[in-house]
Amino acid sequence: MADKDKLISEVLAIAKQAGLDEVIPVELSSAGNLIIHLAPHPIVSRIACDVTKEGTDYVYKTLNRELKIALHLHAKGVPVLLPSELANTRPYAVGETWMTFWKYAPPTQLQPPSPSEAVELINTLSLGMKDFSDEVPLLGVWERTCQSANRLINHPDQRVQELLCVFKTVDRQLRLKPTLLIPCHGDAHSRNLLPGPEGWIWTDFEDFSLMPKYWDLASFVSNLALFNGVQEPTFTYILRQLDNGPDLEAFGIAITARILMSTLGNLDFALAGMGDLEFATKQLKLAEDFIHQVDLIIKLRVRDL
Repeated sequence: MADKDKLISEVLAIAKQAGLDEVIPVELSSAGNLIIHLAPHPIVSRIACDVTKEGTDYVYKTLNRELKIALHLHAKGVPVLLPSELANTRPYAVGETWMTFWKYAPPTQLQPPSPSEAVELINTLSLGMKDFSDEVPLLGVWERTCQSANRLINHPDQRVQELLCVFKTVDRQLRLKPTLLIPCHGDAHSRNLLPGPEGWIWTDFEDFSLMPKYWDLASFVSNLALFNGVQEPTFTYILRQLDNGPDLEAFGIAITARILMSTLGNLDFALAGMGDLEFATKQLKLAEDFIHQVDLIIKLRVRDL
């Protein structure tokens, strides 16, 4: 990433051109993106930090699509974090990257959504994305997992090699019927569901992709179940709602793929010095056994239908 202070200075210059005066930049996050609250205004800038792999054109298209899907979902009544009304709704060039302006969601205390509430939030999100007509990357978010798998191919840890074997099978399954893929948030985990004054709102649509059925449900619950076990309430609630073999099997594929994406991706990034190695190691320790448990549960449920 370019010098942070220089990027912030450029953001402030753009903000001033948009009519924002006496701005005090407050850094909210630098994980993945650099997020700056332009206090006291109800607006944040989100600066894409990692542009080296895909290039600036890719980053621009991704951020522009993210703005479009947020507005589309809002028009459908889906609770989402919206682009700011205080600036034009488009990406802005800063340094050698791009940034966008969004509404500021003030810190709000909410009770975590119950399993049924979480599933309803995800189902509402999925329904709203269904007819988004702009270009959507085919298996876009999954391609990062493929890149991580390639970089880990010679990793000496046997657990990694076992997961790579599972990855090959799942990758083939995901690519079998591309016409059945549906628009998905791509990374709909609980940290991308923000508490706001009016309730829970979805954010961060950079990984918006055509993915298999139940991908977003699997994204939400995968790490919850990985770290808390297969009795995790939202995981068990989802399984109870699936009452036929094809849906159970589709969810099984989706959650297996999501565990692989998170585990292999986090390990890959951590080994490259861009992530939390301790967290990635915890995932690696749990992932293989969890995938086996999910496979067994799905098979038993299908058998008992």
